[in-house]
This record gives sequence, structure tokens and C-alpha cells, in this order.
Amino acid sequence: MSPALNKAHVSIILVRPQSPGNIGSVARVMRNMGFGRLVLVAPERFPHPEARMMASGARDLLEEAAVHDTLAAATATCHWLAGTSARQRQHRNMPLTPGQLGDKLPALCQPYRVGLVFGPEDAGLTTAELDACHDLVAIPTSPEAPSLNLAQAVAVVCYEISQPRHAPAAPPAPPLASVAESEAMYQHLRQAFSLRGFPGEPAVERALSGLRRIFERTGLERRDVRLLRGIARQLGWALRYPRR
Repeated sequence: MSPALNKAHVSIILVRPQSPGNIGSVARVMRNMGFGRLVLVAPERFPHPEARMMASGARDLLEEAAVHDTLAAATATCHWLAGTSARQRQHRNMPLTPGQLGDKLPALCQPYRVGLVFGPEDAGLTTAELDACHDLVAIPTSPEAPSLNLAQAVAVVCYEISQPRHAPAAPPAPPLASVAESEAMYQHLRQAFSLRGFPGEPAVERALSGLRRIFERTGLERRDVRLLRGIARQLGWALRYPRR
């Protein structure tokens, strides 16, 4: 039997939610499923009476919700992000079903904080926001009506990842880097790559996207990030001062 999901380490992150009613409905779903960490990124209207009305039995989650201006700020202390999307988009990894995500999370959530990221109702997460996520999650739906209401999507994902798993527990792994630590490393690499050897910014971003795909197959450990940031600093120094 795999370990039970540590729900205290799971954050439900709503990016630019447009409807206060949906925010309240998500809070109610979270209470139904036993999740307690709600994070909002640039909500259009919050706090709002409609959110409180829809959050039946879960108004405390609204009051305790963390509100941030950017996704980077909202996820800085997370170690792993899963972004949801109803559209077929290019991503470093093949999309997981909610059930497959549920197989992966119990061992990961024991020591680490995980963010489940949901986009705004009209357009979903942007490509850049999905690129910041380690995994992509797609809920199988009818091709004729692929888009779910925000609260419905949260309910499906939370239900699936809450189900008991029977896979054997994974052995403990070295500490993973946080999202903020990993993004700082990619910024160091971006600065070094921009100095010389790449024909322009799109080429640099393609290289970084490829590195993300390689690094995130198993997750970057803190010691990996420290090593790669050191390499980026030395590379940048060598490119700035080639004669030394």
C-alpha cells in the first residue's frame, strides 16, 4: 500500500479566476474533499459576497486564502507543479490523467509541497504558465464539450488524487529544489546563454525548454540546482572575459 496523500502539502492554485462564484464553489469542493490550502493569483473580484455565498461550509478557506499578483510569487515555496488544461498543447511531458497524477502524488507529497494550478475560465493557463509546471494534467472529456466549469475540474482532480493507491511506496529521495530555486537557476542559464553563441532570444528559450524537459524527468534536487547555477556563473564569466 502506498502512503496516504498528505493533503496539507497540496495547494489548489486558481490563476486569474474571473467569477467570485467559482472561487466560492472551489472552496466548497476543497472542503468536501479534505483540502485546505487555497491560493489565488490576481483574482478579478475577491473578496466578494458571491464567493462567500457559494462557499457553503467553507468560508474559512476564503478568509485564509493566500492572494498573490503573479504565479511565480504564488508557487515560490512549492517543489512540484501540475498545470491543468482542456486544450491539446505542446508541453515537455505527455499529459497525465487525474488518476495518473493520483498515482504520483502520495510519495511526492510526504516531504514536498505540490501546487495544482488551474487557469481562468475563459482561456485557461497560458503556454508560459504551463511551461512553469512540471506536469500537465488533462481530464478526459467528450470531444464535443471538452471544457469543464472551474469548480468541476477542481472536484474531479481532487477526487481522483484522494483515492487510495495500492502501489508500493517509493524509497525516500534527496531533497528537491523549490520552484523559486529552479527558476533562479534557469534565469542564470538564460543570462549566460544570451551572451554569445545563440542567434537570438527564441533560440535561448528553445534551449531552456529542452533543458527543462531533461531536468524534470525525475525532478531537480537542491544539490543539482547549486551545481548548475555554479556552472552558469562560470560560463557567463568565461563568455564576458574570454581572454582571461
